[in-house]
Formats: sequence, C-alpha cells, structure tokens
Amino acid sequence: MDNWEVAAALERMAGLLALKGENSFKVRAYSQAARRIIRLPGPLADLIEGGRLEEIPGVGRALSAKIRELVGTGRSTLLARLEEEIAPELLTLLSIPGVGHRTAGKLVEQLNLESLEQLKQAALRGEVARLPGLGEVLQQNVIEFFQRAGDVREGFHRGVALPLAVQVQEFLKRFPTVLESAFAGEVRRGTETATEVVIAAALRERSPEDLGKYLLQMPGISSLRQEGDSYHLETLVGLPVRIAFFPPAEYPLRLLWLTGSPGHWRALQERAAKRGLQLREGTLFQGESPLNIGSEADLYRQLGLSHIAPELREGDDEIAAAAAGKLPRLVELPHIRGDLHIHSHWSDGSAAIEEIREAATARGYQYIAITDHSPSLKIAGGLTVERLLRQMELIRELRREEGCYIFTGAEVDILSDGSLDLPDEILGELEMVIASVHSNFRQSRSEMTARICRAMEHPAVHLIGHPTGRLIGSRGAYQVDVERLIEKAVETGTALEINASPQRLDLTEEYLGTARRRGVRLAVNTDAHSTATLGDMIYGITAARRGWLERGDLLNTLPLAQLQETLQEKRRRKG
Repeated sequence: MDNWEVAAALERMAGLLALKGENSFKVRAYSQAARRIIRLPGPLADLIEGGRLEEIPGVGRALSAKIRELVGTGRSTLLARLEEEIAPELLTLLSIPGVGHRTAGKLVEQLNLESLEQLKQAALRGEVARLPGLGEVLQQNVIEFFQRAGDVREGFHRGVALPLAVQVQEFLKRFPTVLESAFAGEVRRGTETATEVVIAAALRERSPEDLGKYLLQMPGISSLRQEGDSYHLETLVGLPVRIAFFPPAEYPLRLLWLTGSPGHWRALQERAAKRGLQLREGTLFQGESPLNIGSEADLYRQLGLSHIAPELREGDDEIAAAAAGKLPRLVELPHIRGDLHIHSHWSDGSAAIEEIREAATARGYQYIAITDHSPSLKIAGGLTVERLLRQMELIRELRREEGCYIFTGAEVDILSDGSLDLPDEILGELEMVIASVHSNFRQSRSEMTARICRAMEHPAVHLIGHPTGRLIGSRGAYQVDVERLIEKAVETGTALEINASPQRLDLTEEYLGTARRRGVRLAVNTDAHSTATLGDMIYGITAARRGWLERGDLLNTLPLAQLQETLQEKRRRKG
C-alpha cells in the first residue's frame, strides 16, 4: 500500500473510533500517525522492512501492528470491525461547523445515532440544544448544514480521491482493450470532496467479463459488481470507484457527460437545442444524423463556445462566459514561483531548512518562506523569540549559498483577543508574517470575526492563514463571517490564504469568487510540514481554478523582486 492509502485508512479509523466514544488519546494517536505517514519522504514499506516503523513518533507496538497488517495484507481487521459497529455515513458529522472528534462522539452517544437522518430530525426537534455542553449554536449549525447540503453522502478529501483515481487509472491502462481513459465526475472537476471516483474508458471491444476479472486483481479492492456499462468497486479506504466503459466513438461525449455537473449538461443541451441540434449522452444529432465529435473541444466548438475547463463545469455562469469569450485564463501549476507557508524541524515540521530549500529549488521555485509556529503553540514546538532570532540568522547565512531565496517568517498565533503571539519588534523584522487561529475555536461568530479582523489591522501581518480553520473529515470550520474578513482584507491590503493541504483547502472555494471580484490578493500555500507535502500545491491550484482565479490574483505567482516590493508596500500602507 502507498503512504496515502495507509494514512487514509488510519484517519478513517480515528473518525470511527471517535464516533464510537473511544478516549481522545487513542483517537489522536491514529490521527497523528496518519499525518506523520503522509509526510514521510519515502515509502512506509521501507521503514517496515528496515524494522524502523516505531521510530515514527507516537507509533507504539499496538499501532505498529495495525499498520503492518495494512501494508502487508491490504486489509484491516480493526477497520472492518469498526465499519460494522458504526455507520460510516456518520463520519459526515465531522464536516459540520463546530464539530470535531469529541463533539461527534457525544452526538452519537447521547442521541443514539445510527444515521444522519436521525441527527437531522433530532436537531429539528430541538434535542441537540438540550444536550449538556452543546447548545443552540451547534444545533443551528446542524440545521444549516443539512439545509445547504441536501442529500448528504460521505465525502473524501482530494488527498484520498485524487491518488485513488490515479492508482485505478494506471492499473486500468494496462488492460489490453482499453484505448484511452480519463478521470471524470467530482475528481476531474476538482471538488473539495468526492463521494465517488469515476473513470471513463474507451474499449477496443466489449469484454466486460475479462475487464472485471482484471480489476479484481487490483490492490485495495474489496468487492466488485457490474451494472450495465459500469463496474462499481468498493475500496479499503471507503471511497467507491465507478469505471464506465464505452465504444470509442461515444467516448468523448460520454466523458464530457460524466465530468460536468447535471446543471452544466442541461445548459449544453439547451444551447444545442437553440442551434437546432440534439445532445444526448453519447451523441450530438442534427436532425436524425449523428455528427462526428472527436473530442470535448469539438463539442464546445459545435455549440459556439470556447473550451470550458473541467473545474468550471458546475452549471453556474460558465456557458454564458464561454459564449461571450469571457472565460478566465485560469492559473496553472507552472505559474507558481514559490511557497510562502512552510514548517521546518525547528517547530513541527520534519525537514531541515536546507532540505526544504533543495526540494523547492528542484521544483523550480524562486523563493520560499519558512514560517514556523510562534511560542504559544507549544504542542507544535512553537519557537521562542530567542530561537526565532537564531533561525533568522541561519536563514540569512543560507542565502549566501545557491538555491531559491528564503524569506524569514513565522506563522503567528492570533490570540483570543486578536493580539499577536510575538512582540512588534520581532514582527517588524520578519519578511513574511502569517497570522492564524489555532485555539479557542468555540468563540461566537462575532467574537471570532473581530479577533481575526484585529489581527489584519496589524501593520506587520501580510497574510491570514487557513481563514476558517476547518480540517476536512476531522473538524468543521469555526464560526466566522468570511464576507467581513474579505472586506477587511480590502481595507488593510492583507492577503488571504488558499491553504493547499487537501484536508484544509481553506479559504474555501465558495468565497474565492467574492475575494477575486473585490480585488483581494490571495496566495496558494502548502502549509508543508515535510518535503513530501510541498507537492500539495496541486490541490490548492485546483481550488484556485474552481474559484475562476487567474495568475495575477495570486501573490506567489509574482517574480521575487516584485513580491518583495509588494510585501513592503503592504507594510507601508498599514503603517
């Protein structure tokens, strides 16, 4: 099993253990092991083979045995048992604002929950507000969550969905009759979470039985069934996979149909009808004559549209924009010139600054910022003022050597009253100051909003890190008025982060359009804690594209000299 698969399985175990009411230390052990494994610079299997698995902090004998079973067999006895005892759909509780592992466990235990529908009805009856230690605010969060989400299904963040899609597609490509294949559905559109991985495949000849036998050989597959022109696969990590197979002539339009949202497809059908055409799943007709469509771009051209990137195919304004020639020139991964939020082993990262710079230089970056935690975050090894000063001195020395430029920086805690966790004289010396909330998540919406806004008024603060504080699959966002934060960003010239960690993707995509239209500068950063997680940048770029962002909307697409001038300009403006 790959590192991401083991991490995903452990994170799933952590969530199910929390729902079952296990003690918080055990839940945290599984969750922390998942995070540490995803940050490893090499394969987990190498540590196991070398007898060094228990060198991972927090991995003792019992947890080590669970991990060895996963890697050795592709199965987990504990995970299978937990999924029988607790309905996995209840993991969706962890997407509700204000709900983390502990609160989710309380809800399940005190309401005897076996389904999400039971929680919804309990909230509507006022039962959640009457539970000890929870109250009206949480009850309202639950009600609003179900109002927004509609038909709720368990979603998996892109750190699970994308690697799984890649793994399945690579395996599928080796089947002799597969001419071509591609991701479709939520994975191709880049949604923050996916309820299913969909792969479209063009087959040279219909041989579904042989294909089914072949797919059962893929590691991590627990079951398979055929329904019409699709195979449905159940996986160890819990995210279902659907492989839809078609004749080559139908493949381009079937791929487009499977990729876009229902709203996007309906809009295409309406546009076709206005042009005297009919668009049905696999074919575009003029009268009764099928038209030859060799690619998705061909279809858009036939309808008088410029090509619409998969990330925009949500049935919003993309058809009108394409018809008017006003689609954005979306940002791309090669446009990124650096990463401005990285943790080293000086706090809770795993790599030395020299290693990080080497890895970033290999990615073609012009610059990075080392932004270790500030003193109050002791659990993450926050740096005292004295240690931070020593780190700054080291960084200045390293600049004399070859490699990308290193900004001195810090991720500074925003304290409960909105003040910052470092003295002004130190903040004034740092080249990149990220201010973030890491504590007291239960403040009211007005308190949290005022807290972050006060931090944005500080002349040293360049950027607000992960503005809503959510961890997809582990913790819902804290209560905050994001629209007000955007207004404050305009007033103060402060940038907002799109945290590219697949568990965060925060600022969330629903607010990116508003920020863009208001002229707020954003930055896509990985919040990397290892050289491996520098690769999370791709998740943030996908989120930015879904927000219709262009190259010029992001701070870290600027050349080094221009970025330095921009950062200084912000301080002059605030000062």
